[in-house]
This record gives sequence, structure tokens and C-alpha cells, in this order.
Amino acid sequence: MTHYSVGLHPQETGRPVSIDTTSVTKVSQLSSYSPRIQEFRDDMIKMLPRAPNNRTSLESLKAMPTHRLILAFVTWRMRLIPAKPRAVRIWSGGVTPLQFQSAKSKLRPLLEKVTAGKDLTPHLSDLVHKKGVILPGARPRDRRQDIDMVLTREGLHHFHVGIMGPANPKGRSGSLVFAEVLDKEFRIVALSDHRAFEVQSAEQLRFFGICHAYMAKDIPPGQGFMANPVMSSGHSLLVTLFADRCDDEMRRLDPLLDDPAFIDKLYHDQPILRGGELVARPQNPSFTWYFEDLRFGILDTQTMVFFCIFPFFAR
Repeated sequence: MTHYSVGLHPQETGRPVSIDTTSVTKVSQLSSYSPRIQEFRDDMIKMLPRAPNNRTSLESLKAMPTHRLILAFVTWRMRLIPAKPRAVRIWSGGVTPLQFQSAKSKLRPLLEKVTAGKDLTPHLSDLVHKKGVILPGARPRDRRQDIDMVLTREGLHHFHVGIMGPANPKGRSGSLVFAEVLDKEFRIVALSDHRAFEVQSAEQLRFFGICHAYMAKDIPPGQGFMANPVMSSGHSLLVTLFADRCDDEMRRLDPLLDDPAFIDKLYHDQPILRGGELVARPQNPSFTWYFEDLRFGILDTQTMVFFCIFPFFAR
């Protein structure tokens, strides 16, 4: 797939925010979306694991405004990790050499996958497969299980590690690795266990101390800073702003995707190369709104050229 940055807007910044799905209003049967936007909505709805998983929750998701649907989708998808080779690094401020050596046998299966670029999903929480969005009718204990607050506020994924065997087919041990996953680097920031999620426990206080130190490591001494802002719903402010902007830009540009002059501009503003060969504008392009991982843009399914509009979450 060829990538092409349209460059319609400068990059913006923001932080994660949460969605209050209890206030979703049923969309009138008379309202409608363009075929392309409706297809985009349908694709997101199809991919999002929802709780409860029933017809009523499906109708709630279908009734959700597009910007909030994007917010739910991106919040879920941020928890998944694109498979690509990454170098493993250890942040010494959070993990001592002794801690790393002691845990090395448990860590080995995960770290071998990281360096080989294999799928890391088996090491993620099972919630990513079941609770991508929590909707009205869910059990009280499911509340906010669609949001990874450590990822939202601290920017760290957590991975379950252990040695696989007949008695432990998932290879889980209760031990957790907290890491910042970058484009080419897997940076281990802390080693802990599920006590890191127990409110006010000694382990949680230790873990949060590491997180604070990690966020502060590039801040000059004496200078204040704020952790990633989070909305009252639990979602990231940045992702909320991003979802709103995607929706606005999609509605603005969608009518232009049938305009020959605009299509010419997409293909001719700068050369699009694949394997050293110029990709020509097709006579009848077929555009769809698309997320390539967390990059938002337009995909021409005739040429498989992706025109990236917002690359804020490239990883």
C-alpha cells in the first residue's frame, strides 16, 4: 500500500478523553450519511468489540454520532500494537539490572516476539477482544473496562508474560511488563504485577512514582508539567479532539471525492511512487474513508494508495 500525505492541516496536539455512551440519542430514521461515510461507520462498528454483545447495544452504536464513534474506535485501537520489529531497551530509572535478570526467563517469549516483529496481541489483556466499547445495558462491573487508564494517562502498554506450557497455555504468570511502544523501539519502563492496579496499594504507589519520573525525565529541574489530560468519561482529551477533527474534515471533503479536479489534485500534487514506478491516476477511482492503524485518511481501493490526512498517531 502506497502512502501519500495530503498535508491539508498542520499537526495538532492534544490528550485523551472519555465518552459518555449513556447519553446517546437515537438517530432519526430520516437522517442519513453519504454512502462513503456510512461504509466507514459500518466498518468501525463491525470491528469494535462491544459489551453487552447484543442487538440493543448494536443499535446504540449505530445511533452514535460519527465523532463519538471515531473516539470509541481509536480508544480501542490504541490498545492494539502493529506488528513490526522493534529494538528492546530498558529504562534504568524504572527497571534495575537485577530486576531484569531475575525476570528474564519470563520475559524471553515476549521479547523474542518484539525483536522478530511478531504479533503481540496474545500478551495483551483479554478485554481488548471483548470490551472495545461499553454501551447501555452492560453490567456495572464492566464500566470503563473499554479504557486502559495507564495507557491513556501514562502512555504505557502493559503485557502479560510467563512461560507457556500444558498447564499454562496462554503463557501468563501474573507478572506484567509496562512499556512505551514506539515506531522502532520497545522501551520497558517498569516490571510489576496486577497490584499496580490496586488503588493506593504499596505497589501502585511505587509504579506511579516510576511513571511520574519517566514523564519528568526530559523536563528541566524545577519546571512544572501536567500528565496527559483525561476527560470525566475517562477518555483522552487528545483523542477526543482528534475524533472531532476527523469527523469535521471527512464531512468537508467527502463531496469533493466525486470532483475530477480534486481527484487530479490528489494524484498530481506530488509524484506517487511504488517500487520506483509512478502510480497513475485511475480513470474511475474508488475512494473510501480509512484508518491505517491510527492514521486517518482516504484510501483509493483501485490503486491501494492511502492519502493520509491526519498522521498524528503514526507508530
